[in-house]
Amino acid sequence: MADKDLKHAPHTEAEFEEELEAVEEKANNELQLYALWGVITVVFNVVLFYVLYHMFGIEYQLANLIDWFLSVLFSFIVNKMFVFQHKTVSLTKEVATFYGTRVATYFIEALILWIGISLMGVNGTMTKIIGHGIALVANYFLSKWLVFKKD
Repeated sequence: MADKDLKHAPHTEAEFEEELEAVEEKANNELQLYALWGVITVVFNVVLFYVLYHMFGIEYQLANLIDWFLSVLFSFIVNKMFVFQHKTVSLTKEVATFYGTRVATYFIEALILWIGISLMGVNGTMTKIIGHGIALVANYFLSKWLVFKKD
C-alpha cells in the first residue's frame, strides 16, 4: 500500500464502517439507476422491435439488428451520464468498447430469438423480452468492468 493510501485508510472500526456504508450506498444507487434506465431502455428496445417487426413487417433478425443499434446508443448515453457518471478520456474508445461488449450480448439475444421464434414458434415480442432480459444482466457487468471502470 502506498503512503498516500495509508493517510486515507480508516484508522478505527467506526471509520471503516462509515466508509463501507458509503461504498454500499453508492453501489445501491448505481444499481437502482441501472435498473431504472435499464427498464426504460428495455421498453424503448421492445417497442422499437414491435414497430419494426409487427407494424412495418421487417424480418425479425433485421428488426432486432436495427433496434439493437439504436438501443445501444441510447443505453450508452444514459449509462455514461446518469448511471456510472463516467468522465471521458477518449469518447471514441469508450463508444467502441461499449458497442464491442454489446456485440456478444447481441448474438446471445439473436440466438434466443432464433430458438424461440424459428424453432419453437413462440411469440416474437415475448421471446424478445426474455432475450433482452438476459442481455441486460450481462451488459451491467460488462459496462461496470470494461467500459466505465474507474481508472
